Amino acid sequence: MPTGIQVPQRHAPLDGLRALALLPVIAVNWIGYAALPDGGPLAAPKPADSLVAQAVLALVATLLAGKGLALLSFLFGYSQAVSFRERGRHAASCAEPDGHRSRRMRRLLWIGLAHGLLVYSGDILTAYALCGVLMLRGPTMRLRQLRRRIWVWAGVAALLLMPSLFWLVFDHSSFAPEAPRSLAAPASWADWWALNAGHYLLMQLGFVLQGLPLFVAWMLAGLMAGRLQLFTHARWRPLLKRWAERWLLPGLLFNAIFGWAWSQALCDQNHQLDAIYGLLSLFVAVLMPIGLVPWLLLHGQRWLIVLAPAGRHTLSLYLGSSLLSLACFSGVGLALPWGTLALVAASLLYWAGWIMLARRLGPRRRLPLEAWLASA
Repeated sequence: MPTGIQVPQRHAPLDGLRALALLPVIAVNWIGYAALPDGGPLAAPKPADSLVAQAVLALVATLLAGKGLALLSFLFGYSQAVSFRERGRHAASCAEPDGHRSRRMRRLLWIGLAHGLLVYSGDILTAYALCGVLMLRGPTMRLRQLRRRIWVWAGVAALLLMPSLFWLVFDHSSFAPEAPRSLAAPASWADWWALNAGHYLLMQLGFVLQGLPLFVAWMLAGLMAGRLQLFTHARWRPLLKRWAERWLLPGLLFNAIFGWAWSQALCDQNHQLDAIYGLLSLFVAVLMPIGLVPWLLLHGQRWLIVLAPAGRHTLSLYLGSSLLSLACFSGVGLALPWGTLALVAASLLYWAGWIMLARRLGPRRRLPLEAWLASA
């Protein structure tokens, strides 16, 4: 199948999956924008009495919510292993962390701070940069050490989940009905910025206290998979086939039940259940990619090759979506009151437009942000 540009076959699965993982992030960010900062990541269907809007929201909760974050975290670690291998194994004997990766994480952190404070409070770049700093020495670890650290971080994440769930279930006072604030409500620049920046800082604090172990576990798992060349080495194809057969349908079914229940909580304006499902989605979301990704690697290679060029420009794709949401949906922008179906359709069009743009850029051209980050 002609692809328009030549993408190295060894990078196509990684780049294609990275581009695919951005679609859930963009769609969920746009759908939930009006619910921030008091709600999110999803918002109630709009119009509220529309069966189409309710069905679309249930599909988003089933197929998209949380999946992009889980997959991007895994691919973040996988990319670290690929980058380290391509830069040569002589770095394995160095006592200091790889300076290139350290500088990249610092630059990513600065981008995340500017993005979160000034554009979109739900920024994920800051979190990824912080996790990246914690796993700088990961590429030089033995596989046994990596496996042990994955289980430790995952165990800490599970332990931190318990008190959070306990608080959400039993602290009804935090969900007393009151007028919710919204980044989409018309406001002055100063008021909007204070609301956005305050929510961003609160989110980062919550991430450090609760979410960081889970993201680090995902990234370390990706790093280990990259070290083993899980996506590219022929010896892993039987294992990928078993995973696809074992997890694809159960993962889809479980996420369908979970997504439907979450959408019903949103339809009923049950903020307590919405918060519980939002927290659990970070853990439930991984059950679908663990079967879907192996299936794509085995049966969807040509589609991954088509998507691969956009996977080299995901930073610009992500930041561009935030700037567009600021211009179109924020209270200091146009504050467009689009419904759920229109928001999903717009996010699909935006993502598809980037796929076409990336293919026209060619395999060697990089956009300014990606070029600056790579030059660290």
